[in-house]
Amino acid sequence: MMRLTENWQVRKTNAGQYDSPAWIQNASALFLVDFVPATIASLTDESEIEKFDWWYSTEFNYALGGVPAAEDGGLSMVKHFLVFDGLATLAEIWLNGEKILTAENMFLQYKVDVTEKLKAKNQLDICFRSIQQALEVQRKRPKWKTKLVENQNLRWIRTTLLGFITGWTPPIKPIGIWREVRLETYELANLVDFNLQTSLQNENGVIKIKAEIENLSNQTQMLPPPSSAGMCEIIFEINNQAYSLYTGSDKTIQIDKEIILQNIKSWNPHTHGEANLYPCKLKVKVQNQLHIMKEARVGFRHVHLNRENNLFQIQVNEKNIFARGAVWTINDIVSLDGKIEDLKSALMLARDAGMNMLRIGGTMIYEQDAFYDLCDELGIMVWQDFMFANMDYPVEDENFHQNILAEAKYQIKRLSEHACVIFYCGNSEVEQQAAMLGIPNEMWRNDWFANELPVLIKTLHEDSLYVPSSPSEGAFPFYTSDGATHYYGVGAYLRDVNDVRRADVKFASETLGFSNIPEDKILLNLIQDSVLWKFGVPRDTGAEWDFEDVREHYTNKLFNVTAELKKEDLDRYLTLSRVATGEMMSQVFSEWRSCYSNCNGGLIWFYKDIVAGAGWGVLDSYHQPKATYYYLKRILQPVQVVITDEGLQGLHLHIINERAEVFTGTIEFVMLNDSVSVAKAKREIKVEANQKLKIIAEEMLGGFYDTSYAYKFGAPKHEVACVTLKDINGNIISQQFHFPVTHHLPMIDVDINIEFSENKLTVSSDKFLYALQIMVQDFLPEDNYFHLMPNEKKEIYFKQTPAQIYVTALNLAGIVGVTNHL
Repeated sequence: MMRLTENWQVRKTNAGQYDSPAWIQNASALFLVDFVPATIASLTDESEIEKFDWWYSTEFNYALGGVPAAEDGGLSMVKHFLVFDGLATLAEIWLNGEKILTAENMFLQYKVDVTEKLKAKNQLDICFRSIQQALEVQRKRPKWKTKLVENQNLRWIRTTLLGFITGWTPPIKPIGIWREVRLETYELANLVDFNLQTSLQNENGVIKIKAEIENLSNQTQMLPPPSSAGMCEIIFEINNQAYSLYTGSDKTIQIDKEIILQNIKSWNPHTHGEANLYPCKLKVKVQNQLHIMKEARVGFRHVHLNRENNLFQIQVNEKNIFARGAVWTINDIVSLDGKIEDLKSALMLARDAGMNMLRIGGTMIYEQDAFYDLCDELGIMVWQDFMFANMDYPVEDENFHQNILAEAKYQIKRLSEHACVIFYCGNSEVEQQAAMLGIPNEMWRNDWFANELPVLIKTLHEDSLYVPSSPSEGAFPFYTSDGATHYYGVGAYLRDVNDVRRADVKFASETLGFSNIPEDKILLNLIQDSVLWKFGVPRDTGAEWDFEDVREHYTNKLFNVTAELKKEDLDRYLTLSRVATGEMMSQVFSEWRSCYSNCNGGLIWFYKDIVAGAGWGVLDSYHQPKATYYYLKRILQPVQVVITDEGLQGLHLHIINERAEVFTGTIEFVMLNDSVSVAKAKREIKVEANQKLKIIAEEMLGGFYDTSYAYKFGAPKHEVACVTLKDINGNIISQQFHFPVTHHLPMIDVDINIEFSENKLTVSSDKFLYALQIMVQDFLPEDNYFHLMPNEKKEIYFKQTPAQIYVTALNLAGIVGVTNHL
């Protein structure tokens, strides 16, 4: 294999100016590209790149020839293919002046046989045609128009909507080579088609292999082959065992085999067990030559969607899963794939936060192989949308239909070998868009999403789940109590937490879109420029308000402040705003994880910002956690305690144990007023595996204390309540807080003690501290923005050792620092 990564040149011409690359030999390059993949956006800051044609060119040398076949059989046939993993978006390709491909789908891999076209020295040219020109072609009108994008003709073009959604993506259009280009050479066999599926049946792992293989060993270029020529064996290796799938000399080998591995270790979401994986290889053996055609790491699990009693409950290996996480955006908006180390860092942060599912939405891209490999390894489930969103796609058009059919087959076969891919979804908000515009309900869902896609998935990835649209079901798709829904009651629609139970969400495949403010180092250049600041704040297309207005609504409600605070004390406004969105997310997930909820999943909109600023992400665009990330990390763990406010029935405490082992330990409940305990209780508890336990706080206390301050007999007797879950050794496993009146606590003077040695910070205080913030340059603490109980030591670890750390809190006047003297 030869990766064509170096010595590319890029040129720009007017749309349609040239119909072949003949002109290039006399033209100077606009860019000399050291390495591809490289999109046009990664090469230039020029705007409106979609209006032009962009020409990529490179030269490569290749030594041609065959390989020895069987005795006296001459030279075996050697085949060469140019492979294009990602061409964005409309491309024409020439090899040595001959046009070999027209590509009209950035989500397809293209593989072109160039065996008869290669020379010792070769010229490869790729022209990416103007997207704008393609959008101006007059086409059949849609049944409805969406406000998501400006040009309705985008429904005809198989490209990402990133760059076209004016409300929340930058105008960076997907143009250029965005995934690998390479020359592949096959000497013994060519793997024409391949589909690997795994599942778990009882304790046995089941592997289904379907393949079409072109046997090249009996296709000689010189003498007729002897009888032994062309004999080959196809072998599959896994778990230190080899399985012969075929022996023979057919030119075209068809394989359809099932392998059963006994007593296999299952793959599980990391919250519910180990993500066990097994390396495997598909090999071809001819005479004494052995060649690896395919390598993978596979896991074995069984998935089921429980719909009894109107539930929407994912079950993995017969375990009920509360799926929580976020909608994945993109590793890097400019290059589209970004750096692997950034990808790994972001996914490990998701795992550490207790997230066990990420959704790839229909407005994004099908992610790179490394994404799914890492999710396999980390035990993170993937909800995979197909890349359709909001529009009336012309699925009845034959050319378009064939295009998306090839796309779906390619992507499902690529993803079927990944244990992490649990769910497929036909599209994002197509049914919701149609319903909201008053389209008759029989037109909300077409045959492609209703019938064709699920049949393809059943064939190519049988042990997986499917819904035709997110959201869907119910009287209207956007109603919240049926199927997979998008819940923004708390958030965009400014509802209070009481709405969460009223909405009766069964599964929120999108939820909790807030404009989350990043840390100060991201804001330095933005906060001084209102244009830059607003550029990072998301807005629904066509809405008169944006998500900063949403965040300010909840900040004002929690802390009893007004918009004037932004002018009077910007630093405090920013800190309160960071904490407010974290508090709201924590309260919603407390409801959903409680014993009273029918909800079995919530995916936050978004996991990571697309651009720098106060975007929807819980990570910023540089993969660094925001305050809300830490709130989520403290509410999404597999062994967890949460508090629900039951009004006149006080506070209820819910202990969740998602582990396969029984949890034993203690639960402590304390009510504080001015950092002094006014009531407290402690109880030993035992929670069975994969079970929940509910405790009424006042039952623990042995009397009436108006824990929720619902009766309001006089002034509140406490300002904060805290529940702490400890294991049998006294280690704090989970801790949650409730504020009966307000989160706006008065400033206090405290005796605070901070110590730092190597990679551990120890903090304690004689009084309660609200949202204690650790400020450190370039190093991530394992926890931040946490509440600290009086006289309780909190240890915070760092993966690396910072030189200096500062600590403050929302109710602490001033900042305290400590220096590492090691």
